[in-house]
Amino acid sequence: MRKILTIFIAILMATTIPLMMDTSANNPPEKPTITGPTSGETGKTYTYAVTSTDPDGDKIFYCFNWGDGNEFCTDTVNSGESAQASHAWSEDGTYVITVTATDENGATSEPATLSVKMPLSLPLSDFKLTKPRHGIYIFGIKVFPLIGQIVIGDINVEVKTKDDIIRVEFLLPLTCGCGREIMHVDTSPPFEWNWNQDYDDEIRDEGFTELIVRGYDSNYNEYKEGITLYKVRL
Repeated sequence: MRKILTIFIAILMATTIPLMMDTSANNPPEKPTITGPTSGETGKTYTYAVTSTDPDGDKIFYCFNWGDGNEFCTDTVNSGESAQASHAWSEDGTYVITVTATDENGATSEPATLSVKMPLSLPLSDFKLTKPRHGIYIFGIKVFPLIGQIVIGDINVEVKTKDDIIRVEFLLPLTCGCGREIMHVDTSPPFEWNWNQDYDDEIRDEGFTELIVRGYDSNYNEYKEGITLYKVRL
């Protein structure tokens, strides 16, 4: 009788103990992927997108370590849904962005990293404002060579770039001295801007002014050049 009772207890334990165990192990999210600029200007804000998936379909959130002592965590999003975060670095240098994904049950992914240089010096030979340049221009025609630039009337501003430039911005300063305004964007070569418009009083588009051209290649590297000129509107 005792032997039968022992067998019965063993069977009972073998069938009930597995039911008491938690068989739903929580898996961490996959290592995130980061996209965004890898170089830029100190003090300017840049935005980065990050994506990860959770094997269990749990909701996740992303935490950014910007490499300068600052951190930021996003709100919770669905598995596979992208999130964005923005940051500006206050000092020149090379920084490593580190991002992790954590699911709603506390499991954290492997960290993903992206190196960012503020600023990245790129050769000006690859990106150059060629017109107006060193001369007096009357309605876009260079009539006399000069060390500086004098532009009378309309002009077609031209930029020479290397092959993988995908965007060029043309900027003029604000009269308040508080920044610059993008006047034109060109996304295909030849990169040009037909400066033929009289802008409002908030834009310094006559007299002594500064013309800035800013370009980006397929790797988000930034190229920039600027010249000072004297502009006469007719």
